[in-house]
Amino acid sequence: MKKNSHNATLLLTSALVLLASINVIAVTAQDRKSTTTPKLIVGIAVDQLRTDYLQALRGKLSEHGLKKLFDEGMVYENVVFDFDNPDATAALAVLATGADPFYNGVPSSSIYNKQMLRHQSVFFDKNYIGNTTSATLSPKALIGSTLADELKIATSGASKVFAIASEAESAIISAGHAANCVIWLDDRLGQWASSTYYKEFPNYIVRQNYDKPLFIEFNAKTSWRPTDNSNNGRDLMPYHYVSNPFSHTFYQGNRPVYQWVKTSPLINNAITELTKVCIRQSQLGQSQNTDMLQLTFYAGTYMRESPERYAEELQDIYLRLDQNIADLLSVIDTHVGLSNTFIYLTGTGATDNNSTDVPGTLSGEFNAARCSALLNSYLISLYGQGTWVEGFSNLQIYLNHKTIEDKKLALAEVQQSAAQFVTMFSGVGDAVSAQQILHQDFGERITRMRRGYNKTFGGDIIVQLQPGWSFKMDDKTPAKPQIRSDIAPGPLIIFAPGKISAKHISKPVNATAVAPTVAKCIKIRAPSGSRDLPLEH
Repeated sequence: MKKNSHNATLLLTSALVLLASINVIAVTAQDRKSTTTPKLIVGIAVDQLRTDYLQALRGKLSEHGLKKLFDEGMVYENVVFDFDNPDATAALAVLATGADPFYNGVPSSSIYNKQMLRHQSVFFDKNYIGNTTSATLSPKALIGSTLADELKIATSGASKVFAIASEAESAIISAGHAANCVIWLDDRLGQWASSTYYKEFPNYIVRQNYDKPLFIEFNAKTSWRPTDNSNNGRDLMPYHYVSNPFSHTFYQGNRPVYQWVKTSPLINNAITELTKVCIRQSQLGQSQNTDMLQLTFYAGTYMRESPERYAEELQDIYLRLDQNIADLLSVIDTHVGLSNTFIYLTGTGATDNNSTDVPGTLSGEFNAARCSALLNSYLISLYGQGTWVEGFSNLQIYLNHKTIEDKKLALAEVQQSAAQFVTMFSGVGDAVSAQQILHQDFGERITRMRRGYNKTFGGDIIVQLQPGWSFKMDDKTPAKPQIRSDIAPGPLIIFAPGKISAKHISKPVNATAVAPTVAKCIKIRAPSGSRDLPLEH
């Protein structure tokens, strides 16, 4: 009897040990599955993408494009940029580095060269020539690492990193310092272009330029008309009404205008088609190392005019972008598998706003040339003859430091005198000296301005215009969009099926938190300049 009892105990013990072993194996397998790195990381930035527009159009979006990401992803609905007047390049730099322009070195797309006294791309670099472009560019101005750079570091350079955008600055920002291939559309030739800074310019892209050139695709007969369900733009702007559907062509004289193309759905179509070629030809996501693909699309207004003027076009851009995203997801699923892919999608904030203000409100045009001339006369009256003002760029005034040195004056004193004078101009809300920006603290007002300032490229006086006022360089140039303070936030969508659950968070989050959040999700270091903690998910 005791023998049978002992055997039963041994049998029960063996069964428990076996069951425990099975559970351990199952847990280990589950852990291994949960920590598996993706084969492909896809970062999608959409210039001026707005969360409220996505929500308004949700019923018209397909099940396999933006709606799929919006419904099945982790969505932070309100990503904000906590500095003044961010353009697409400055916004993308924040998203890629986790740092504001003060720290990442990229305050805007173009900067004023203090030595050459001219405007140029923030990435101008005479040491590198262009591939199918006359532009000479490199990411040298970008301070610190990007998400793409950190992936390269994590894999000892084995990962392939590709970036495609319509603008050179956008492509370079998202690619970072160590990417393999960086492609953009050259404005003059209408061809896919790059810089010799980057090591790869694949033959299949050269063939694309010759076998399927965009200057033929965007010919004089090419037109953009609304999709059948565009509804005259009233889903986005219910008070908008047009009597006839729009129709736009992209030729002026005998050649296409690529800047017009770049504010239409045609550029998103072209980027999508080239991306599909890159995925297939370069076999992205097919090796044991994790690869990265960075894309920049456009969802702003046509010709960068007011949404009220082009509401129908704006709605059509969103609907066609939805189809581009669906097409892209399908190709990724076929060649890599969505389950093997980590996707994050962001917007750059709605900054191109040329809306008409309420009639009768205080508004006008601020003329930079007149301001510079009057300021120069004022400084002459204070300090004597000389050329005191050298330039005006990006709402910043550049003083002549040589004249100040020759007169043996303190730079901070002249800056302060100039700032006080500029505040008296109609339309000026505030004027702050670089001395105040860099070395003084007057609370959130100065702190916010400092975040968007860069000491290498920045001017001596930073000007803020009042809401409703437009900006023009001189009497001969047209006025730029009116200044508004109600910039609409865009989303951060993280899509990783089976790894990150669907959820919507409406609480505003700072754009500087995007890079460390993505870095934590894909298990790499955050970029070197990032200071925020990852967002909860």
